[in-house]
Amino acid sequence: MKVVFQGAGAIGLAAAALFGRGHEAVVVSRSESSNSDAVRGRSAAYPRRVRSFRKGPVCREPVFGQRPARREPVQGAGTARRVTVVDWAAVSSESWDLVVLTTRPGDLDEGVAASIVALRPGIIAITSQVDGDRSIAASMFPDSEILVFSPALLSERTTRRKVRYWHPPGMPVFMASGRRETVRGLRRRLGGLIVGVPAFVISAPPAVFIPYVAELSAREGSWASLRSHLRRPSRAASEAVHAVTGVRMPMSDRGAGFVLDALERFVPIDVSEYAGRHFGRHEGQTLDMLDGWLSRAAERTSVRAQPPTPAMHRSPTPTSVAGQLPIPMQSSALRELAQALRLRVTR
Repeated sequence: MKVVFQGAGAIGLAAAALFGRGHEAVVVSRSESSNSDAVRGRSAAYPRRVRSFRKGPVCREPVFGQRPARREPVQGAGTARRVTVVDWAAVSSESWDLVVLTTRPGDLDEGVAASIVALRPGIIAITSQVDGDRSIAASMFPDSEILVFSPALLSERTTRRKVRYWHPPGMPVFMASGRRETVRGLRRRLGGLIVGVPAFVISAPPAVFIPYVAELSAREGSWASLRSHLRRPSRAASEAVHAVTGVRMPMSDRGAGFVLDALERFVPIDVSEYAGRHFGRHEGQTLDMLDGWLSRAAERTSVRAQPPTPAMHRSPTPTSVAGQLPIPMQSSALRELAQALRLRVTR
């Protein structure tokens, strides 16, 4: 297949390196005219696949009264693969089967959006999991079918021109959600690079862990501060899961602590450093996800509160004075967390 990855960032370069082993994959800049060296003065980038993001032995923080553990990380410089980086003019003269957007569709430059429309790819996949972004993409690119790709790798840009990534061998690069026939056809052509999953498999996991990411960002990226303040994100995660799935799933701060401890011990990256560094670059998107779940929670509350009436005399959904859906009282932790992050994002 011929695949264009929009955005010469960590996800775009890492995914293109993995796709490029069996398919024609190129990366184009996030904006119409990029000033980055990778696009302006270079025709290639070399993302490096590593076995670990750790630089040396890591001293663990004590957890639930346990003594700190010292553990040697898995070492390995990894291998680099050449990825072609071009501008939109270079891809406009060819036809492409798939375009993967690593930027939220609503954040695309007008020129980039116009270039994608002109390409008229059969399929466009978005990596954003913010509520409503798939609908935005569908309205922007009506001639293309829209899928959602959830990355199954960890990547980060170490300098302006260098990217490193960790991807478990034998695992897909993306989980794909969309029309079943389209996903199956794409799976046949791409093989193990993607795996088709129901929509809730992509939408539910962020509802579980993004509240903890939001708490981490609200606390200036301090992992230790997050570990000592798990009550609010645990309650917020429970509310977010209910907003997405309609299922009430209680979560405890103690259980969350055990999960974070397991991540520190078994994932081959320094989670305490990577999480704050990585998600600190995406605080606005994290806030949009919290707001999306609050809106969903409000819709569920309004539907439950509305008495059944004959279809011909159904009253409109009740709204607040400002014309927006009321935020249910049971979403207090989610609302409080969103407000805390909003103060940081807008200051």
